[in-house]
Parts: sequence; C-alpha cells; structure tokens
Amino acid sequence: MSLSLRAGICVVILFAIWMVSIANFVLESFFTAPVQQLTRIVNFGEILVEFPLAFRRTWKTDIIYPPGSIDVSGGRVFLKPGKFLVSYRDKYYWVSDDFVIVDYADLSEVVSNPIIGGVSFLQENGVYIATERDIEIFAGAVEGILADRRVLALVSYFDFENNVLLLRRGIRVKVLDWESLEANKDLLLQLENASDRSEYIFLSDGKLLRAR
Repeated sequence: MSLSLRAGICVVILFAIWMVSIANFVLESFFTAPVQQLTRIVNFGEILVEFPLAFRRTWKTDIIYPPGSIDVSGGRVFLKPGKFLVSYRDKYYWVSDDFVIVDYADLSEVVSNPIIGGVSFLQENGVYIATERDIEIFAGAVEGILADRRVLALVSYFDFENNVLLLRRGIRVKVLDWESLEANKDLLLQLENASDRSEYIFLSDGKLLRAR
C-alpha cells in the first residue's frame, strides 16, 4: 500500500470521526432539555426537595444526588442531618454525627451555636470526611457535653487539635480527657459566674484546676 493511499485512508477516518462528533452534538442539542427533578428525602420527617435541573434526553435522564446521600430506592435518598458546626479553612460547615460535611452554615447559625475547630477533612467519593484519629470519641464527648442546655449556653468553641475548650466568657479550659469531661460536665457550671478570664486544666481523673 502506497504512502499516499495510507494518508488518504487516515483523512477519510478523521473526517468520519469529525462528522460523527458533529452529529452527536446536534442530537444532544436537539433532544436535551432541562426539566425539574423532584426527589423525596427521608429524614426526621419526609421532605420534598427540588434539586437543580436534570438533563433529560429521549433515551436517558441524568440525575445528580447531593454528595453524602444514600439511595433508598423509589426516587428517595437519605440525607444525613447536620449535627455539629465546624470551622474549616476559614469557612463554616455543618457535619453529620460521623463528621462528614453535609451543608454550609449561615451567619445566624454560627453566632448561636458552638463551633468545632482543629479538624482536617479529606475529599473521598465526592464528600469531605474528617481524617483525624479518635474523632468518634471526641464527637461522642462533644454531643454529651452539649446535651445539657446549661452547659450549651456556656460553650463557644471546641479545639480538637489543641484539646482546648473555650467558654463564652473568654475562659480557656485545657482538656486532657474528653470522655472524662463529658462525665463531669457539671464542673463547667462552676465557671458560669467566674469574674476573670483565667485558664483551667481538666485532668483525666475528673478534677478541674486553675492554671493561672
């Protein structure tokens, strides 16, 4: 086979591929149109949520569910609710009980809820999950501490990286054992009417000492 014949065959093949691409583009443009896609989310109550427009072709409909959701069939997905507020890279997010980012937080929520900081996240399968070890122990302790409304009103910030708890009065508590603090959270109420901004240390044996 001569060189010119080979070149001619390559040109024909490239031309055919180009024509197929154009035909596919025309078909996509003609048969594709945005439509509303309603999906029912199963949560504490069943909520009908309108997701962004899906693209429907004559032969297929593309539907994108929110990251972190779990398909439960029948056009329904389970979306994990936000449990804690976290600060990450100068932004605020809601995370689920297993520390998966599920939503952004607005300013009113940030002002009225305790914040968790010092946690790093890694993107995995389209969602951001916490990478720290012992995060489950920490999350359980935080949940137990905030379960008491009196304590909830005192706390402003949990620092996972530095093991520090900040109270709204500006008092800093160095925590050596989060689980022990959960079991002895009533000790924090002793600081409710503290007149200064001293630093305290919470020991593993359940004692709260003034550091300075």
